[in-house]
Amino acid sequence: MKRGISQGALSLALVLGGVNAACGPPPRSAPLVAPPPMPGAPAQVWSAKAGRRFTGRMVVDGETIYGGAVDRKVYAVDLDSGKIQWSSRLGGLIVGGVLVSASTVYAASSRPEGRVYALDARTGERVWRTSTGAVGAPLALIDSMLVAETQRGEVIGLSPATGVIRWRRKVGTARIAAVPADSGTLIVATLDSLFRMKSGDGRIVVRAASPGTVLSAWLEHRGALVGGTADSLVVAIDKRTLEPRWRVTLDAPVLTSPAGRGDTLYAASRRGTVYRIVGDSTPTASEVARLDWPVTAPVALMGGLVLLGGADGVLRALRADGTEAWRLQLHWPIELVPLALDDGLLAVGGDGDLHRYRR
Repeated sequence: MKRGISQGALSLALVLGGVNAACGPPPRSAPLVAPPPMPGAPAQVWSAKAGRRFTGRMVVDGETIYGGAVDRKVYAVDLDSGKIQWSSRLGGLIVGGVLVSASTVYAASSRPEGRVYALDARTGERVWRTSTGAVGAPLALIDSMLVAETQRGEVIGLSPATGVIRWRRKVGTARIAAVPADSGTLIVATLDSLFRMKSGDGRIVVRAASPGTVLSAWLEHRGALVGGTADSLVVAIDKRTLEPRWRVTLDAPVLTSPAGRGDTLYAASRRGTVYRIVGDSTPTASEVARLDWPVTAPVALMGGLVLLGGADGVLRALRADGTEAWRLQLHWPIELVPLALDDGLLAVGGDGDLHRYRR
């Protein structure tokens, strides 16, 4: 069974708002002192460290955790013990984490190299690498096409088996991964536009103005794409027409991905305000909770709880009414969404620290 963790948006959040360092948590080099366990909190199975900080999407495939870190290494970590199985160094900063498919780990680098890699998932040995220019967004695998987006505004389709470039299309700077649409198409969001493109050749089918600057991964929810914008909106986009279905305004920029279940969405603003958004055609947003620290990881829903990773390194679990069920202390800041496991969860801190918990 394979599960993925999409990238957080802290680096972009710092550009737009910044965390107040004067009242921040202790230096990252300080010992990590966990608070006394709260009743109902999951029990820690193990804690381990790989690299210095994971840069984006992490994947659990079978009994192995895969991720890319700021030390330019892709890591494979044993899910049962937390021990590193292998690491493979790339030639540039790893962008957007990793992608795993058919016993292959895909990763991409930005400057100074700008390549897409395929690694053997069992050994970490390189299968192929292709020069693309500095990649600026997470990779995507759509309709048997590996899609990379470069910092120069190109969308590139590659063969997953060989790394051969099948097509290139200039669209503009994109920060988040392409997502599948329908009828063999994919959707790419640039800073000012949305594009629906043919996955087979990159031909643009539909272009529309962006409803705002979306800085974190789209959520596919009830037939639409839902995302937060830098101008304090949560918007839903029709995947066929790329036109907005609805939008609601929160109290601050929305820099992390929302989460949804049924007709209900949960989203967090830059101020740390958590909202419940209910409805399909004309939804309404109501405040659930106000936190002391900005939320810096995508919102997650697990076992009826809303999980929120913060700039203070605390992973909080809230009940539907906004009351706190439990909290866990990790290294700050938390940028990646926790990952649900069959018997608990995997949490990722801001210093390459991994924590497995059992319910």
